[in-house]
Amino acid sequence: MLKNLLAILACMLFGFSYGQVKSPAEFLGYPVGTKVTPHWKVLAYYDHILKQVPGQVKMESYGESYEGRPLRVYYISSAKHIANLDQIRTNNLKLAHALEGDGDSNGPAIVWISNNIHGNETSSIEASMLTLYALVDPQNSKSKAWLENTLVILDPCLNPDGTERYNNWYNGVVGKNYNPQLYAREHREPWPAGRYNHYYFDMNRDWAWQTQQESVLRASIYNKWLPHIHVDFHEQGINSPYYFPPAAEPLHEVITPWQREFQTTIGKHNAKYFDSKGWLYFTKERFDLFYPSYGDTYPIYSGAIGMTFEKAGNGSAGLGVYTDDKDTLTLVDRAIQHHASGLNVIEIVSQHAPKVVAEFKKFGDDAASGKLSSFQTYIVKYDASREKTLRALLTLLDKNKIKYYAASGSVRGFDYFSKKDGNHTLQEKDLVIPGNQSKGALIRVLFEPEAKLTDSVTYDITAWSLPYVYGLPTLASKSKLADLRPYSLDSIQNTVGSNFGYAIKWDGFSSAQLLGALLKQQVTVKASDQSFKIGAEEFPKGSLLIMKNGNKQKEVDKLVKAEADRLQVRVYAIQSGIMEGGKDLGSSDVKTLKAPKVLMMAGEGLRATNVGEVWHYFDQQLQYPIVLVNPTDFSRVKWDEVDVFIMPNGNYAFLKDKAQSAEFASWIRKGGKVIALEGVVSQLAAQEWSAMKVAKQDSATKSKSNPLKKYGDRERGALENYTAGAIYKVTIDNSHPLMFGIKDYFTLKQDANLYQYMENNAGWNVGYIQENAKMSGFVGHQLGKKLKNGMVFGTQKLGQGTVVYLADNVLFRNFWESGKLVMANAVFFAVE
Repeated sequence: MLKNLLAILACMLFGFSYGQVKSPAEFLGYPVGTKVTPHWKVLAYYDHILKQVPGQVKMESYGESYEGRPLRVYYISSAKHIANLDQIRTNNLKLAHALEGDGDSNGPAIVWISNNIHGNETSSIEASMLTLYALVDPQNSKSKAWLENTLVILDPCLNPDGTERYNNWYNGVVGKNYNPQLYAREHREPWPAGRYNHYYFDMNRDWAWQTQQESVLRASIYNKWLPHIHVDFHEQGINSPYYFPPAAEPLHEVITPWQREFQTTIGKHNAKYFDSKGWLYFTKERFDLFYPSYGDTYPIYSGAIGMTFEKAGNGSAGLGVYTDDKDTLTLVDRAIQHHASGLNVIEIVSQHAPKVVAEFKKFGDDAASGKLSSFQTYIVKYDASREKTLRALLTLLDKNKIKYYAASGSVRGFDYFSKKDGNHTLQEKDLVIPGNQSKGALIRVLFEPEAKLTDSVTYDITAWSLPYVYGLPTLASKSKLADLRPYSLDSIQNTVGSNFGYAIKWDGFSSAQLLGALLKQQVTVKASDQSFKIGAEEFPKGSLLIMKNGNKQKEVDKLVKAEADRLQVRVYAIQSGIMEGGKDLGSSDVKTLKAPKVLMMAGEGLRATNVGEVWHYFDQQLQYPIVLVNPTDFSRVKWDEVDVFIMPNGNYAFLKDKAQSAEFASWIRKGGKVIALEGVVSQLAAQEWSAMKVAKQDSATKSKSNPLKKYGDRERGALENYTAGAIYKVTIDNSHPLMFGIKDYFTLKQDANLYQYMENNAGWNVGYIQENAKMSGFVGHQLGKKLKNGMVFGTQKLGQGTVVYLADNVLFRNFWESGKLVMANAVFFAVE
């Protein structure tokens, strides 16, 4: 086998072809890895193969990236399987219980290979051309045999925008011959780097949340197939060897014995080939299987054997670079090793195809019977004041093909907010999510109150339970409910025509989206700082008022209806300026909202993903304009035209410049508003005008060093003061505009940052963590003692302006639903 593979590899690298099917080298005009191939040219090669062997290859377009680049998958198998693709697909969904009917376990094993979700990890897209050629090469008898019982799905590039950002930069700076010195500019990729998509999101953290367009489209086609094997190719630092499964602990306990076992089988098979080549590698380290939104875990929780493969490389590697050992790491080497891994996976799966399919069916059977669920039913309690947020949750469930219902009766269950068991009666609009369904494992992982950690050293956050993320009261029951019926919320079609005006409840992010849409269209909108009633309807603080009299927008009725219907927000007619249970509409507590001009810096020194969260929030979710400015252009900004300055996580050099810092403070005092996020809070706290001070550490909670600690325990010892991300309940002052419309808020703590309560009218303590506030996730023993009695959200009046301090990330990866309204409050309301 080894000789055959080496011969095939030589043909592909150095340009030989068979018949009309060209090798990548012959088609491109250079051996793979000797140049960085543009995305369009990679697709051109795939299309060449498609044209030459249409009986073996089929292409499906599944959409476009934000920047309009094509997203495609290619199906490669025997002519028999390609001719029956849809039958194979629907049969497989029946095996998974995603479709009604009995599936046939004699179908082919489905292997899905994903490349370049990180755009500057370029070896996998290059390797994919070699893999494609090896599979269709008429001289390759081994691949012909593999495809008799396997269907391979190749996605050449999951992130074409980031890939082309990297490719265009690199090809623009590299010379005729690459320079392997790490300090050469071709190894110094500029901000924001090609790793991320258009909005600087790391899409390998977005599989379950699907905040990004590419993620939504990819999950849609993935869930149309639910493959048995998913291979996700990546790159790591240039001084690391190769990584492949089995994965490191922690592995989530829902992962089945078969999924663990076959990962090991694949790893051993790959190791045998790597050993024969003398290639170094490691397994069972660093890359765990816990957080549910990766390209390995999301497939695992949907029944696949999901795996990450990592080769040294990424944006600093280029075509060739010196490692610390003075070896030269080349793109040729990187592509060859990923290509070898891909073929090895296909080969070993082919050898075990009947077992792979049978175990996938067993996973589906177990999921459908509830055997993979720790709780059998999750019940999201309906609350009219949280309906907008519930609608957002339904959207997420729909994206993930999670089924939900309505039911009646009584149930005993665990209350997420009180963390107590009790008996509860179901109401008409309570949302019921059974654990016994095709997506039962994924539901368990997304909803479980506390995931069991087998190892506290994790690669990502340790808590994401959706009831806390969305702030929705929820029960988890070990009982199955009978008599389930279809669930839906009424579609909202507003009736307008009031001669006086309209009121809109401020009780969810869609209200903020509606406000933004109306302000953009120059509709005059007011907001009440006090709650009020119209008939039987209660309107919380912050509710919006649109008066007909004095509104310059003449088609206000038409605009309000169109935008409110689009966003599914109810509009209530106002017949009088007298309000029941509140201030009248002429009160000083009813204020006209200004359409603020919002600015944010985006560039070197700032964390790209945090910039991207804010940018995407405004551009795609709130759909309200925001100006992005390079940090070096601070002095060029016309600050008198800026109302709100948002400061995402990063290092702000102007704060250390005496003149610019003074100019900044002067702008605030004249009426500017600053919204500081995460680490920026501590930078502002260092300014002489700031009322923020880091919380003092109680002497009783100070960690005592152990001079006799063991060297071998150094990694775990460091975890005493660490959290990768745990959920804490925040005690909020919802009379303050920053918390208008929010009943319960849970924050993701990713650090130890807490701040002292502001005293003597220095500012407002709007959100703080008290004793015993941890709800879910891992927190080190010593850090757990410190995370109490401190502020995370506050505001400070400075002259005529305001500083909003948000020490935790309210827009975390843009799936933290509760935080979206906090940000909208900070932007639109007078949060003094």
